[in-house]
Amino acid sequence: MEELKTMALVINEKQIGEADKLLTMLTPEHGRLVVSGKGVQSLRSRHMASCQLFCYSNFVFRKSKKYYYISDSDTEECFFNIRFDIEKVALATYMCDVACDLALEDVGDPELLRLMLNSLYALSTKKNLSLDHIKAAFEFRAAVQGGFMPILDSCGVCGKEPIDDNIVFDVMNGMFRCSECTRLVSKEGIDPSGTAEIYHKINRTVLTALRFIATAPITKFLSFSIPAEDMELLARFAESYLLSHLEHSFSSLKYFKDIRINGIDYE
Repeated sequence: MEELKTMALVINEKQIGEADKLLTMLTPEHGRLVVSGKGVQSLRSRHMASCQLFCYSNFVFRKSKKYYYISDSDTEECFFNIRFDIEKVALATYMCDVACDLALEDVGDPELLRLMLNSLYALSTKKNLSLDHIKAAFEFRAAVQGGFMPILDSCGVCGKEPIDDNIVFDVMNGMFRCSECTRLVSKEGIDPSGTAEIYHKINRTVLTALRFIATAPITKFLSFSIPAEDMELLARFAESYLLSHLEHSFSSLKYFKDIRINGIDYE
């Protein structure tokens, strides 16, 4: 019988009956795996801890006709502190949904796994980072790693570095336009010509942050500071950029926004 040994992060769980789960896991070598968690909801199961959402563990899987099932497990990290804050749980769930959407079955993606682990670690331990900071950086880095890297080094039309804060980002074409090349828009986000183009007004501070998020080592991509008013621009842009390229939103994102106590109003 086929056996698979790998580290894996639980990014989705579906309860089946009283004791079973169907688990979606993110692995470095095999991408997204769907695993049968027979009896893992039972208090007597030795796999109960490792099969919780957000848990990162060392697994041994065996392949049945339809699914892998768990032969052995050893929990590495549960990011336990996330579970004490409902807003953090909601944001972590949204991140997992994004990862589930980007990951492919049987296609290794160690960088996506590293992004998830570093983001969950920040949610669990980094009290100096706001949820909006973590969310925005995660969304833009996820888009970049998912194949949607925009042109960030210069204006996508004339090739010049912007000299002022009048910058418009063309989301669907993945480039920004400097003030000289910016066409008039009726309001942020919508092109009056009626095309499907999506625009966001940003400034040089936000552009600098985007460049850092896109290119920093994965262990450092959250290590930037930005004024609160610029964080609002960054947060709106990062969410719009990711969702526009994925071409759909997530119910977990709506839930996160619904329960926010103090955060950016995205409307």
